[in-house]
Amino acid sequence: MQWVFVNGELVRGPEARVSALDRGLLQGYGLFETMRSYGGHVFRLEEHHQRLCAGAALLALEMPLSLTGLGEAVHAVLEGNGLADAYLRLTLTAGPVLEVTEEADPSQAQVILFARELTDYPEALYRRGMAAVISRVRRNETSPLSRVKSLSYLENLLAREEARREGADEAILLNSHGLVAEGSASNVFLIRGEELLTPSIRSGALPGITRQVVLELAPAVGLVAKEAEIEPAALFDAAEVLLTSSIKEVMSLTRLDGRPIGFGRPGPLTERLHHLYREMALQEASA
Repeated sequence: MQWVFVNGELVRGPEARVSALDRGLLQGYGLFETMRSYGGHVFRLEEHHQRLCAGAALLALEMPLSLTGLGEAVHAVLEGNGLADAYLRLTLTAGPVLEVTEEADPSQAQVILFARELTDYPEALYRRGMAAVISRVRRNETSPLSRVKSLSYLENLLAREEARREGADEAILLNSHGLVAEGSASNVFLIRGEELLTPSIRSGALPGITRQVVLELAPAVGLVAKEAEIEPAALFDAAEVLLTSSIKEVMSLTRLDGRPIGFGRPGPLTERLHHLYREMALQEASA
């Protein structure tokens, strides 16, 4: 990571700085966005920008980058680091606190964007599918933070650490009513009959960019996509369960709490959805 974009400028990584009084550091006040580039182009950049703008509005922050500005920042970071297929993270913080009020000026929001070489999930993992546990950490679906990628990310990290201790790849978070919300780093889908079901936003699911693309792709594999309130038991009874995110794309979930899902191996519809997703991402990158 040689070059980092900070507040409109490309600076060397070791020189990238924000104030020690930044509310992002002191209070977790801010947002982040994880993106993936294919051939030098971020897939669904406009949707990532829209989600950032919606989150910034919720947090009463000014979004310093227009869609064009975000595209230029992405291009600068990728070109500066000699990357085409990359993991990118944008962080938007509330900026430094004011000395008297300990608040921040919304117009002083800080933007940091970095890129690093993409490390794909191992192909063997796609062939066997992920294992997950149902986490003891609960998602508060009534909180506005359940709908944004907040810098206050400890719940997800605690759930992920719980999964790691159990020897699993992912953790499934339930909401306050015991319904499925999402994974610690993914959205969750299940296939039941001819339906592709995913927890609704009101259940505590993040409105994921990859989630939306998979909902759009469902008819291409003969499925009817629906948002629903999903009981944990439905995951065990499903023909297939899949996880989605910008980095993992579409991944089978084949074991949950030590029990197999379906036949305990990736299902054909999940594999077709992953193929269609990758095909769409590459086509849009080359357009």
